[in-house]
Amino acid sequence: MAHLSMAGATLLFGLNYWVAKGMMPDHLMPLQIVFLRVFGALVLIWMLEWITGKSKGQRIEKKDHYRLAFAALTGITLNQALFFTGLSITTPIDTAIINSTNPMIVLLLSVIFLHQPAKKLKILGVLLGFSGTLILILAGGESYPLHMGGIKGNILIVLNTLCWSIYLIIIKPLTGKYHPYVLMRWIFLYGFILLIPIAATSVTSIHFDSFTLTTWGSLIYIIVGTTFLAYLFITFGLSRLTPSVVAFYTYLQPVIVAVVGILIFSEGISMYKIVATLLIFTGIYLVNKNTSNT
Repeated sequence: MAHLSMAGATLLFGLNYWVAKGMMPDHLMPLQIVFLRVFGALVLIWMLEWITGKSKGQRIEKKDHYRLAFAALTGITLNQALFFTGLSITTPIDTAIINSTNPMIVLLLSVIFLHQPAKKLKILGVLLGFSGTLILILAGGESYPLHMGGIKGNILIVLNTLCWSIYLIIIKPLTGKYHPYVLMRWIFLYGFILLIPIAATSVTSIHFDSFTLTTWGSLIYIIVGTTFLAYLFITFGLSRLTPSVVAFYTYLQPVIVAVVGILIFSEGISMYKIVATLLIFTGIYLVNKNTSNT
């Protein structure tokens, strides 16, 4: 069941790149999707916590609220805004490949700020991964030659991945201290509050009466599928599988995105994407191989 839940989460995340891309900008703008997604997830999390009652009575220490607020800023507000804005002007395949560099960024931040020791293989892996990412960024204009949107979009996705990596480091000390439902509730609440100043006004221009069944289905998929169910699946998988196995499923996301793009959307796979992907995945392998030996 644990492997099945991780496979389900990976599939949900992999398809999300194309579902979200298809909604922008004809149906919804990036910040509109982010606002609806975070609000919808917040409501679902509160409902889940109320129904299960598993985290009833658990309170957050005052000093931890500051950490949660910063985690929400990086992991929800900035992370989501950068992801959807970047995805709207670049390709889903580029986005998925860049997102896969997350473990290397976490490693680099851990070395810099947490003084985690790094061996030569780790450093080499990080350098290879960033080389692949740089190729994607510089060649990103190939898909959008008139406006260079691909380059800008890929840069935003790099920043999105950086924010998510910072979030993982910030939230790590709290994961063994509080119930996951409690953490999710406060993170999404703070994230939603911080999102209001930059996205609330855009929601007023949404014309819900013009939504088709496909539009509603895509929006529900983004909120329920990739924000609610996928996180539950991952939580279940983490409780029964090793981090290395969970990471393996994460690295399958670009593969799913590429397969869907080729078979359904006739997306082309250029040589620069192949080279960049090989560099990034070689880097990931070296980082994980060395991590398992330390």
